[in-house]
Amino acid sequence: MDMDNNLWSSIAVVLYLFAFYFLIKSVSRGLIGGAIAITFSIVSLLFSLLTGSYLIANWFTGIGFDDSVFYQFRFGTEGIGLWEFLPLILLFVSVQIFFFLLIVFYIRIFFINKSKSFLILPFFMGVGMIFCAFFVAPATSNLISYLFTTQIMEDFPEYFVKPQISKIQNVNKPKNVLYFYLESLERNYMDENLFPGLLPELHKIGQDSVTFTHIGQTIGGSWTMAGMVASQCGLPLLSVFTNDNFHMNNFMPDAVCLGDILKSQGYHLEFMGGANNEFAGKGLFYKNHGFINVEGQKEFIDKDIGDGYLNSWGLFDDTLYEQLFNRIKTLHKKKSPWGVFSINIGTHQPEGYLARQCEKVKYGDGNDNLLNAAHCTDALIGQLYRALKAEGIFDDTVVVFASDHLAPVTVKPYETLEKAERHNLFMVSGAGIHPAKKTRPGTTLDIAPTLLNYLQFGSQAIGLGRDLNGKLPTLAETFPLQKLIDAKLISWRKVIDMSFWGYPDLKNNLAISLNDKKIVIDNQKFPFPALIRYTPSGKIEEILYGSENVLSSGDNRFLLEFFLSSLIVNNQLFLWIDRCDALATLNPGLGGYKGSYCYYNGSLASTRSVSSLISNDNSSIKLEMDNAFTISSSQASYFRKELIDKNLIHWGKVIFTPETQISHTENTVSAAGINAIVKSTSVAGTEISDPGLFLVRNSYNYSPASGINYKTEVMSKISLCDKSSDSFSIAQLSNTLPLEKGYVPLFYAIVGNLDQECKQGVTHPLTDSSLNDLSNLKPGEPYIALFDEKMNTVHEKTGHSNQTIAIYLKFNDNE
Repeated sequence: MDMDNNLWSSIAVVLYLFAFYFLIKSVSRGLIGGAIAITFSIVSLLFSLLTGSYLIANWFTGIGFDDSVFYQFRFGTEGIGLWEFLPLILLFVSVQIFFFLLIVFYIRIFFINKSKSFLILPFFMGVGMIFCAFFVAPATSNLISYLFTTQIMEDFPEYFVKPQISKIQNVNKPKNVLYFYLESLERNYMDENLFPGLLPELHKIGQDSVTFTHIGQTIGGSWTMAGMVASQCGLPLLSVFTNDNFHMNNFMPDAVCLGDILKSQGYHLEFMGGANNEFAGKGLFYKNHGFINVEGQKEFIDKDIGDGYLNSWGLFDDTLYEQLFNRIKTLHKKKSPWGVFSINIGTHQPEGYLARQCEKVKYGDGNDNLLNAAHCTDALIGQLYRALKAEGIFDDTVVVFASDHLAPVTVKPYETLEKAERHNLFMVSGAGIHPAKKTRPGTTLDIAPTLLNYLQFGSQAIGLGRDLNGKLPTLAETFPLQKLIDAKLISWRKVIDMSFWGYPDLKNNLAISLNDKKIVIDNQKFPFPALIRYTPSGKIEEILYGSENVLSSGDNRFLLEFFLSSLIVNNQLFLWIDRCDALATLNPGLGGYKGSYCYYNGSLASTRSVSSLISNDNSSIKLEMDNAFTISSSQASYFRKELIDKNLIHWGKVIFTPETQISHTENTVSAAGINAIVKSTSVAGTEISDPGLFLVRNSYNYSPASGINYKTEVMSKISLCDKSSDSFSIAQLSNTLPLEKGYVPLFYAIVGNLDQECKQGVTHPLTDSSLNDLSNLKPGEPYIALFDEKMNTVHEKTGHSNQTIAIYLKFNDNE
């Protein structure tokens, strides 16, 4: 931690105590005294929050408030190992309690004081001391310099290059790519003068690699998420406060990153990490930029991997690298090129995490836990590297070892790291790589274009990054001092924000590209189905996108209709572009265009709206920009009810308690009415597209080695209106499809909707079940009945023919 900053923070607190002393001496009753008391209390609260927040931020960054701090303040700390930072939390709480007690004491003095005389001199001395306290506090200058840096947009295009995916040269046999992010493991840890013998395995790998020795770190690249964005997109992560409308629905949707380029070339991309993917939007970043499979702590635990053997951040490195090895062997058998990116936890600040395989591993005298963990991770990397090499993986794979960022100030060996010029680790080995040492100055922004060239896709720029083997100058060469690079990047914060995160302003018209399902606003493209919420002045407040995850998640919040029915105010202007039958709830006239896309523009309460079929590829929509016309709250209420009744899935929840004590995966069962807008009848992810009622069985096979394997089988269609048939039972139907050897039934279900030919209702019900609603079912209505493994009735649910009903299943102790 920066001692000078701490010293000045302490001085600021002392000055504030003097201010407190003088203001107590000036306490008086009456209107003026009351106003002073209220103002002083509010200012004191602000000072305590500012000081406490700064002390924590400075502990992490060494420079006080920076983009990493504001990024986490805005997007939360889900997935972070908070218990590691308990002393900091207690420090923050202590500061707040201290100032709270001062405020309470001051207010108490105010109430017991009966004097109405106002002492001017102590008052102004107190006010002066408050100004001095704020002036000398590093938090104040730090915050002001961050928020009010001059923003320049004009010269950004001179340095920024947006990759043209269509112009990427084709490669006959693309190489695979295996990218190891090594948490905070900067190049100085490999310096034998500083840490002799710490990373012997990486030194061996370095002998087979092209090693870049002068890879610096820019502002906006000093924490994990920022390091990943910098190294894959050629952009710093500097986009937090300039865009008031930014919401974490997409991660830099307009940036073209390494994953986008590789995906365009037919790569199958995956990410594996030990931490929670929700932390800092990491999972969203990968999913939005070409990665098909993104696995973190939650995904592994869901597969019973690592559960019970976790640290406060997630999986230990031995577990992660074991899973990585198995996955790479599987992918390598496929014909298409693949890329796997991973990041470990073992070397994470502040103390590291020693894997179980390394319980007896020590570095030096063993007093530094982080160095012990780094020594362990190095051994695990060497073990994995040799195993992959023996499998022949490196014959057609480029392998990268790189730090995500420099080690932060919170690590114990920080002072030792500072004894030499600090650089990030960046080594490339594998197919076609000839060992070499490169001393060209660069930053993590240059990693993606450099790697792309090693994959034989040519030398080109990506964002602000340049190929370190190419001819174009890097930022580190253009601005030879680190502070010059950072100053330039900070001056581009706004243009980076608005170019890759922000929403353009709406004009009176916007275009629809039907062929590629995009909304075109000021030359920026946004996919649909989508709901755009905007103000009468044309300022977009939010863009929501339709999702197919609603059934797997058991949550209506993935439906645009949920937002309209539950979260939008009556006179909020919006443009909704979706399937015509979905929009027919608001305008029944659109219901005739089944299979097509339409739009609806207005507000829920507006008596005037615009809606129509999107009839051709380049349609233009004239937007309603005025919400001041007649408002009908009854119409809004009607629309909300209709949306809830017709467009949302009507959920229920059932808890199964099978005899087995195996922890089963949560799942869903749904049934769509014949006229339902959400057309989905499914059991545990298996879709049933035909109308009618079906008996379905879900069974599983379990072994300690392979875990649980599930199977969903449609056993038989059920006819309830065929008078010519004999009576039948579920038990009879279940015998028509014997269980596969080794499988055990988990549950049975009857799902779907009643056949339309059942005009006289159900005339031929089942004989062996107590299904109260089944006999009263009308043609086209959705129906779900659930049975346990012994075919005992557990739950029954029906709906109207224009509804989709669903059940969220939980098992044993999963509640």
